[in-house]
Amino acid sequence: SCCSTQKSLLLARPKSKWDFLDDDDDDEDEEDGSQELSNSVPADMMYTEANIRRQAITYDQLEQIGGKDVINDVYVRAPDEKEWWLVGKVARVSDVSPEQAIERQWPLIERHVWALRIPIRPTSDLSSPFECWYAPGDSEYDAARNDPKVKFTKVSGLLLYNGEDVKASLCGFVGKAYDRGEPMLFVERNIVTGQALKGKEMGGDW
Repeated sequence: SCCSTQKSLLLARPKSKWDFLDDDDDDEDEEDGSQELSNSVPADMMYTEANIRRQAITYDQLEQIGGKDVINDVYVRAPDEKEWWLVGKVARVSDVSPEQAIERQWPLIERHVWALRIPIRPTSDLSSPFECWYAPGDSEYDAARNDPKVKFTKVSGLLLYNGEDVKASLCGFVGKAYDRGEPMLFVERNIVTGQALKGKEMGGDW
């Protein structure tokens, strides 16, 4: 099954509590009046320590407010390969979709894939070396057991980056971290549909 992960505190609170989130990016909205290229990386999503820490703090805030319902596990895989690799988790406010949360933070997520050295075989299209999928929040244990109730959903259009309309303070990302020598978590799914494979359970421990 999976390797151990530390669970954050889950508190169910009224959705109106979103209003109490820190909003640090209001002043950044008007900094650049020029239209960015569709595939450019916004400064607040570059893979820097400050950005990583800020989005992780936002993730914790969102999880404490909304609990597991506002979280999604994020996986990547090479096209047509059977292994889905766990990269981390996103959280978002209730009116931001999982796709929007992933798209807004995709530069961070993509760089984290490379930082983890996930063994994804490169494709001939180097501009799109892997696919991104998401699953329900904190479902990695069940996914590793190939529970058919865990649905994997593919995210499309990430190269045409247009997530700037979602404020960074409305979504968060925390990357999966592995100790030295700890095996990386992956699950095997149907390569076409992403559905669980019957009788294919992962060995080992979290």
